[in-house]
Amino acid sequence: MKTHLEIPKFLVSRRYISAVIAFIVLFSVGFMLIYRPFALAVWFSTEDMLCFSFTILFYILAITILVCSRALMYAIQDRLNLTAATYVWWMMGENVLISLLYTLITVWVFPIADVSLPEIATRALMCVTLILAIPNGLVSFYAAYRTKCEELEATQYQLQRLGEEYRILQSSKEHELRAAEARPATVPTAPKMIHLYDNSGTLRLTINIDALYYMESEDNYIKVYYKHNDKIASYMLRCRTRTVEQSLEGTNMVRCHRSYIVNIEKIRFLQEERRLHFIALDDESIKRIPVSRSYYDSVVASFDKLRRA
Repeated sequence: MKTHLEIPKFLVSRRYISAVIAFIVLFSVGFMLIYRPFALAVWFSTEDMLCFSFTILFYILAITILVCSRALMYAIQDRLNLTAATYVWWMMGENVLISLLYTLITVWVFPIADVSLPEIATRALMCVTLILAIPNGLVSFYAAYRTKCEELEATQYQLQRLGEEYRILQSSKEHELRAAEARPATVPTAPKMIHLYDNSGTLRLTINIDALYYMESEDNYIKVYYKHNDKIASYMLRCRTRTVEQSLEGTNMVRCHRSYIVNIEKIRFLQEERRLHFIALDDESIKRIPVSRSYYDSVVASFDKLRRA
C-alpha cells in the first residue's frame, strides 16, 4: 500500500507562512549583494537607475507571487492533501513563476544579443531555485524538528500516563482482595481522560484533564498546552475548534476568548487592566490569557462555582 509523507503541520500555519516569506526576502537580498547569479542578465543591478527600478519591481512582483501562492496554500489546505511531494512541487511552481517573470523582463526590457530565450529561462530557473531552496529548506527542517519534538513529548507523556493507570489498576485490585478482611480504604479513581482527534478522525492525543492547562486556536490548528515532567509542553493538532469543544463537554475546560479555552482548575486569579480582563494560571511560565467581554461572565460564574464546590 502506497503511503504519503505528511508535511510538518507548522508549515501551513499563518505564523510560519509569514515568517518564511520574511526570511526569504531578507535572505535573497543578502544573497544577491554577495553573489551575482544572473550573469546572463546583467540588468539586475543597483548601479543604474533604470536597472535599479526594474530590480525593485522584480522583487515586489516576486514577493507578491510568493504571498499569493502561500495564501492559496493556506486557504485550500483542508481540501488539498498536502504531502511532502505536493509541497515540493508547489515550491517548484513558485520557482517557475518567478524565473518566468525575470525572463520576460529580460527579453522585453533588457534584450541580450547572442543569448537565446531558453538559455535565459534555464539560467533564471536555476538561480531562483538556488536562492529559494536554502530558506525554504531551513524553515522546513525547523518545522519538522518542532513537530517531532512535540510528538516525542506527547508520546513520553502518554507512556507515563499508562504507567500511572497501571499502578492505579494494581492498587484497586489490592483493595478488592482486602475487602473481605477489612473495610477498604478509598480506592483511587482513574483520571479523567480527554481524547483529541484530528480532522481525519485519527486519535492524536489522550491527555489527563488534570495535566491540561489551556488550548489556543491558531488558524486551522489547535495548540494544546499541558504539563509534563513539571514543565509546560505543547502539541499542535490540526482540527476544528468545534470538534475539540465536543471532546471537552462535561469538563472544567471553558472558553474565555475566541482563540482560547482554559482549565478553570488552573486559574490562579482574574485581573483587570485598562478595562481589559486577563487570566493568570498557576504556572508562572504561562503568559496571561485574555478574556473577552462576551465570555467574562461565564468564566467568572464557572470559577466561582468551582471554588464553592
